[in-house]
Amino acid sequence: MERFFSRPRLIIGVVLGITVFFAVQLARVGIDNNNFRFIPKNDPARVTAEWIDGKFGSQVTILVAFEQKYGSVFERDFIERLSVWDERVSAIPLVEAVVSLVTTEYITGTGGAIVVEPLVSGDFSGTGPEIEALRARVRSWDLYDRMLVSDDDCATQAVITLDVRADEAGNPETLAAFREIRGATRELFDAAGTEFYITGLPVFSAVINEAVLQDLMVLVPLVVIVVLLILFFSFRRAFAVIVPMLTVLIATVWSVGAMPLFGIKMSILTTILPVILVAVGSAYGIHVVSHYIDEREKGGLPDAEEHRQLVFALVRRVGKPVFLAALTTFAGFISFCFTSVVPIREFGFFSSFGVLVAFAVSITFIPALFLVRGPVPLKRKRLLFNPVDTVGGDAAGGDAAGGDAAGGEAADPLSDAITTSFLGIVRGKRKVLFFTALLCSASAFLIPRIVVDNVLVEYFHADSNIARSDEFIRRQFGGSKTVSLVVESDEPGGVLDPSVLLAMDGLSDYLETRVKEVGKVTSFTHLLKRINQVYNAESGPSGESQSFGGDSVPVSAPDSDADLQGNPEGEPAFGFVSEEAPSFGFGFVEADRSGFGSDDVELSGGAADAGTGAADAAASTPDADIGLGYYEIPADPAKYGQVDEAGLKRVIGNYMMLLSGDIGAFADDPLEPKAVRMNVQMRTTGQIDTDRVLASIRGYIADRFPKSVRVTVGGFALVEGALNNLVVQSQLVSIAISLVIVFLILTAAYRSAAAGIIGIIPLSLSILLNFAAMAFFGIKLNVGTALVASVAIGIGVDYTIHYLEAYYRERKALNGMDGYLERAYESSGKAIMINAASVGAGFGVLAFSGFNILAQFGLLIACTMATSSLSALIVLPVLLNWLKPAFLDKGNP
Repeated sequence: MERFFSRPRLIIGVVLGITVFFAVQLARVGIDNNNFRFIPKNDPARVTAEWIDGKFGSQVTILVAFEQKYGSVFERDFIERLSVWDERVSAIPLVEAVVSLVTTEYITGTGGAIVVEPLVSGDFSGTGPEIEALRARVRSWDLYDRMLVSDDDCATQAVITLDVRADEAGNPETLAAFREIRGATRELFDAAGTEFYITGLPVFSAVINEAVLQDLMVLVPLVVIVVLLILFFSFRRAFAVIVPMLTVLIATVWSVGAMPLFGIKMSILTTILPVILVAVGSAYGIHVVSHYIDEREKGGLPDAEEHRQLVFALVRRVGKPVFLAALTTFAGFISFCFTSVVPIREFGFFSSFGVLVAFAVSITFIPALFLVRGPVPLKRKRLLFNPVDTVGGDAAGGDAAGGDAAGGEAADPLSDAITTSFLGIVRGKRKVLFFTALLCSASAFLIPRIVVDNVLVEYFHADSNIARSDEFIRRQFGGSKTVSLVVESDEPGGVLDPSVLLAMDGLSDYLETRVKEVGKVTSFTHLLKRINQVYNAESGPSGESQSFGGDSVPVSAPDSDADLQGNPEGEPAFGFVSEEAPSFGFGFVEADRSGFGSDDVELSGGAADAGTGAADAAASTPDADIGLGYYEIPADPAKYGQVDEAGLKRVIGNYMMLLSGDIGAFADDPLEPKAVRMNVQMRTTGQIDTDRVLASIRGYIADRFPKSVRVTVGGFALVEGALNNLVVQSQLVSIAISLVIVFLILTAAYRSAAAGIIGIIPLSLSILLNFAAMAFFGIKLNVGTALVASVAIGIGVDYTIHYLEAYYRERKALNGMDGYLERAYESSGKAIMINAASVGAGFGVLAFSGFNILAQFGLLIACTMATSSLSALIVLPVLLNWLKPAFLDKGNP
């Protein structure tokens, strides 16, 4: 001991040097709140989402909705402004595609050819007829309903696809692109009387990051002020206020500064590290400083050597109780390291590291400061309360400050009131046990009603911009949650079998009409149905058959122009007149607009004249009415001039020739796909509603899809579901581990398993009441509230240790005679209550967080401090008096 502290200036220099090193690292601390990275890389939901990403392109999108509050989106000024916005956003780095009212392409027929052209032409001037024609076009294809324009024509939605992977949605470059998009939107529409709403995975990441920084600016100073006030009213001395605060600030700098060294970015959970370390870690510094002041005030001014010995004795005396207090808190935090939820695990690593640092600095750096400062005279101060008694772990070492009071010092009025109150309660043993059993029964009844749901939008207050945006898009459009269905076959072109496509189309119709949570379905089948409708524009609802001659074009890529034509005379039958290939990656991928050119495609030899007539009819027929009987998947061989399903498959293969531009968002091959995709947009927020949709999808697939194909369901909604499951597992694992560690600590301290079992009963009751309160008040179990139980165990066990030691000591002192219970309360009751109140106040500052989950976390921790302290002061003494465990009669632990 003496040798370690022989060079106190070196200790101070080393601690400050390491602190400077970690402080330099703070500039490198990044923030990433991408929900996708919250689950392990090998989780099946994440693996599936990344596989879909790789096969069909990026699923990372930003949704921007524009609302004309006093008009329609079909107005010249708005459309012109939207065109300018589209051009500006398209030029932003990482923007892969922008699909909006002015860029979406449209399939129609004219002059004997199928035409793919923008909904809004380049020479659009906004005349009345042009506006009405645009409106008619939008309403003619159900693909656009609730995807492009709202039902009341007052809002339109643009879908911006970013060229990033899902795990990159929170990267600085991605967030910079979002901020540029938001800036361009504000600049063009803020003064135009148009409301705009933005949501999407990158938007949530960016907004959470911004709110995290705001929280740090508000919460850290607030909790520092709270602790400084507690220190001031405790000590009324400048050095006694500064030194404990310096300890927790050093611990905070070390723990946060260590994050970039391990490549860890700050998340919404690690944001609260400074608050937790200041609220919890300050107790260790207070413990050392309070004992130092107490020892100094016992005698006169010591000389230099006497002061050195006083400091050495101080470290020996407080080492064990401070260590036990830190160890139990460490046990609560380290339990989070065994979870699969990435931000919870990261929180566990760095919070437990911070606790160890706060402990180490308290018993090394603070004594070194005392040694360097020397025996400076102390003036006696009149304190609001005895600060030594405010440290919950004090008595754990056997030298509790409360013992002074028990030794004959007059108790203060607060201590008297606490002692009298609790003595009156615990003397009614049967009432306490009955009431405890009643609380346990009520908790057991309520706990199954806890809702497990990690809803991103619910992180924010309901009136926040991001919450309003998400709600508007859910109400007016398809929704902001997406599930992707990938239908696969082992054979090239196998998914083009009519039975497969009919199953997909049936599922689409079932979801949109029968499952209320589904807002919109976009599928590969929408494209085929539209081509079929336009090609058969001449046919009315009766669906008269034509000769389709399905053998003229193979379902394989053409080797030459002659093969492509398929007509001996080389004359075009029915083809595209667009100079660009069609783009049907609506909402996901914009076409590369290359490859097919202006070549015409012959669908049949015998249907050439019919096809030409159909296209001519389309030119003079309202788009909503063309080929009404043919907006379907070809399924009736007779209707399409075929003899069997093989012929229908050839017809569908011919349609693929017409779609052979960039349809990579829906098919893995333009001619003979082995996999095609369907996207289901949901208006859900919570996972419970999403799970109902998933159950409906899986049930339909099991009953209606052919066995020749496999259907994979994936997407961000399933990633969120996986996170929910991991949160539950994390909660159970962390509680079990923290309780086991606390049991082992108590068992070792008292050399009795009975002490460990009895000691965890008050903690278990506190945790039960926490979960019951969550169920009763509708607080969901999510990544934030999942921390409460183990943190409460790590901190709340101090109250159990404190009272258990006081009870053991006073019972031993009086040989079990009457009066030990009263003395136990006198020596520990006030300390426990004040410590619970101060810790609760420290966590209470989280009520000012911009995040609902952190405000709830702070409230629940404050409540568990109350219940754990009351359990230690009421339930524990009743159990000890009732059971009279043998370890109480052993020697001092």
